[in-house]
Amino acid sequence: MKHRLPTLYILIFAFLLPTLTQAQIPFERRVVDVSNLGIAFTNYGTIGTPNVRNNPSGPESMQYPSGSGTEHLFEAGIWIGAIYDGATTVSSSAITDGAGYALGKAGFEFTADAGFLEISSLPNSPFFSPQAISHQDLITEFTDRNTIIGNTPISAHEQPIYADVRMTSYNWNFGFSEALTIVKYDITNNSHIHIGDGNPESGVTWEQVYFGVYSDLVVRNINTTLETGGAFFNKGGTQYIDSLAALYVFDAGSNDLPRTNTYGATVILGSEYRGVEFHPRYADQVEAVGLDVPRVGPSYWSFSAGLGDFVRPNDDLQRYQRLEEVFPYQQNALTLRDGGRNEDGNFIQLNKIGPYPTVEPGETVTIYIAFVASLMPEQNRNQLPIQFNPTIDTDFNRQPLIENIDWAYRIFEGQVDEDGQRTRFLVPEPPAVPQLRVELEAGRAVLYWDQESEFSVDPISGEMDFEGYRVYRSQLGADLAGGITASVPQLIREWDIPGNDVGFNTGFDEVRLVEPITFPDDDTEYWYRFEVDGLLSGWQYEFSVTAFDRGDDGVESLESSRTANAVRVFPGTPVNEDFESGDLKVGVYPNPYRVNAAWDGGTPFTRKLNFYNLPARAEIRIYTLAGETVANLSHDASTYIGSTRWFNDFSDNNRIQSGGEHSWDLLSEANQNLATGLYLFSVKDLDSGAIQTGKFAVIK
Repeated sequence: MKHRLPTLYILIFAFLLPTLTQAQIPFERRVVDVSNLGIAFTNYGTIGTPNVRNNPSGPESMQYPSGSGTEHLFEAGIWIGAIYDGATTVSSSAITDGAGYALGKAGFEFTADAGFLEISSLPNSPFFSPQAISHQDLITEFTDRNTIIGNTPISAHEQPIYADVRMTSYNWNFGFSEALTIVKYDITNNSHIHIGDGNPESGVTWEQVYFGVYSDLVVRNINTTLETGGAFFNKGGTQYIDSLAALYVFDAGSNDLPRTNTYGATVILGSEYRGVEFHPRYADQVEAVGLDVPRVGPSYWSFSAGLGDFVRPNDDLQRYQRLEEVFPYQQNALTLRDGGRNEDGNFIQLNKIGPYPTVEPGETVTIYIAFVASLMPEQNRNQLPIQFNPTIDTDFNRQPLIENIDWAYRIFEGQVDEDGQRTRFLVPEPPAVPQLRVELEAGRAVLYWDQESEFSVDPISGEMDFEGYRVYRSQLGADLAGGITASVPQLIREWDIPGNDVGFNTGFDEVRLVEPITFPDDDTEYWYRFEVDGLLSGWQYEFSVTAFDRGDDGVESLESSRTANAVRVFPGTPVNEDFESGDLKVGVYPNPYRVNAAWDGGTPFTRKLNFYNLPARAEIRIYTLAGETVANLSHDASTYIGSTRWFNDFSDNNRIQSGGEHSWDLLSEANQNLATGLYLFSVKDLDSGAIQTGKFAVIK
């Protein structure tokens, strides 16, 4: 099997990674940001952000759509089980623990050998490298050889198997791949190096080896739920798709509103062992070289102690048994689908493959897995499940997940040439994502984009197959109904090459500029301009421009990601350049404010009242009629993008404000809600010293 430019890739990696002692390599977490799946990886081998429920404004864990608040994972990690020198041993990077990784904690047995290296195949990326496989390769190394970190022993980790692991996460912003990440593990038996003289004969052979992906997958919206503890986790349902080696979860019984019904999954895509694709999908190839076909399947146990089939494994012997045994998931399908409602938490999952007969000292086994998410179809996306009767998991609702898993396999398997050589990660690609810039005017957004998509070369056909552009806008109010990225955006215009049998043959005269334009802070040459009028002040809109190709050789037309260049805008008044004259009066809307305004969230902390016609730099003060100060706000149009919790919960950092408006959450400096009544405010221009005043009413 080949991977695109593999040899130089490994050499560059080995050269760039830090060569530090264990004590010098800090714990590091990196979150994928190139796609619509915000998933976190660490250089200690854990995946996810286990405290994301209690810290929703922190790093995403496995959030899809990214920025929506809908999480799918709280922690995951690899297990490597083997008979090592006669002893049954499992080295694990994560186990069942509500608090997740901590220094020296039992079950967290891998430690960092390096920091992260990030490289990208995108020419405009600051991490661009010709050695990159995907749009964002996140690469690190970790090991189980250390039993002590600094002066802290790792509890119950007396016997490493001396596994050194290189982990690489591959991520793309194509429309068909923005809900998945493929993770490659190169696992090497280096016992001969760490306990011997470097000669393979001085090492220890691993026997009856298994690989597992431990995961605590749960689907909940961390922004909208009011539940904590076991009540938060015990609403999940889980199942297994044998033909796809896919273990998935869904929200089986919560009442989160607003909601976005989604799936999260782990998939064992394949492995490479002694020149063979060692996976049941390639049973004939495995048997042809005299090896037994490995088993792929799930295991489950209760987060709490559990009973019967669901007893939690607590030591190496029990964990190895979980890797080795065939779990009766079909007999337990109804219990698993019904979620953990009778449990103090959820059902923990293990997706596993093995056995590998032996792994010799110096030998490397490569495992490929995928984390995949999906939205349910639009018509069922906001549907509440019947409490603890998870009929929401239907064949119809599951189809988008299966399509995304199929894409993970297609990307992983790549292409096979005439000589039977496979090149992984080689698939037809849509044109490059257009570079988009949005300028706000009163009630209007002006979209500009470049022409680089038109020169994209498909890696399979070798042709420039660009066909046209599409402009999308979010539905009004979608930010409150599960998130803008979770809604189907509205296609508002499309243009394509004339004179062929693809598309509408509109041409580009309507939007193509005679000469490109640039901006003072941006040297990109923008060749296209399109205006969108009729935007309402105070509301959030998301715009994106995609490029699509003509499709050929039996491959459908492919379109670039609708989220990769998405920009969120808040229409409103521009900066008041003549504040001192008083011709444009400052004001407040909605006025009177009635709880709740149309764009408010569902909590007292996600309300939004807007001041308008502000100067570039201003001080805003709110008072009671008695003259008591309620709040002081600082406004700077050059940096302001919204600073209240509303923006944390319902927006993202890729947002643009009009400049002359500032949002307030109606909370006093003491974090108290405003009572019904009349309030006064003043706005001081910090450049001229001029002051304007006004009043507004709050009605509850």
